[in-house]
Amino acid sequence: MRSKRPLIGAAGLAACALLAACSGGADDLPAADEALPSAAAAMAEVESVHFELTVDGTVDGLAVKGADGVVTKSGEAEGTGTITALGMDVEVEYVIIGETAYVKGVTGGYQEIPVGDELLPYDPTVLLDPDRGIAALLTAVESATPQDTETVDGVDAYRYEVVFDPAAFAEFLPAAGDWNTATVWFDQEHLRVVKAEFAQGDATVTLTFDQYDEPVEIVAPA
Repeated sequence: MRSKRPLIGAAGLAACALLAACSGGADDLPAADEALPSAAAAMAEVESVHFELTVDGTVDGLAVKGADGVVTKSGEAEGTGTITALGMDVEVEYVIIGETAYVKGVTGGYQEIPVGDELLPYDPTVLLDPDRGIAALLTAVESATPQDTETVDGVDAYRYEVVFDPAAFAEFLPAAGDWNTATVWFDQEHLRVVKAEFAQGDATVTLTFDQYDEPVEIVAPA
């Protein structure tokens, strides 16, 4: 349905120029004060992405166990998820277009609901939202520390520990508590986010991203 299409925009060219001077070893990661702004610029150019969200343990304020789907910069998304409702885990399918969501449970057809309804406790369109999404979050960094180079799902990546501004992070992920410290992996070619992992106590929230800027068509269910 989708064919891969590389993204080489202004941010991508800037990232390539930045990374050209780096040998790619564990001791030679790009400096955080150069890499994070370049990553923010690269993510701001993204038009669509496939994501997976996994929640291990209990996260107050986040009544979802997992989600998988595609999301667009224009505020559309579709995929599947597992939500917690009435003490049970429920598998759902969802389509989001603007402020309207369509959710289908294990029985029956799609229900039209407003985004933010308890039937859809996590809104994935936030991921590419210019004001609350990944690009915005990467401009609200309190500190970042280069850690190592790794391969994530076949992608060569740089790993950083990043501490985000708590207020900005609260707009990004509705999790109660101090979740604003993350381990983030950026692909070495464009500095786009490949994976982000947030942990607190025995709970972990993991986001992974791939299929950047592949053609996506999302329509309301009939």
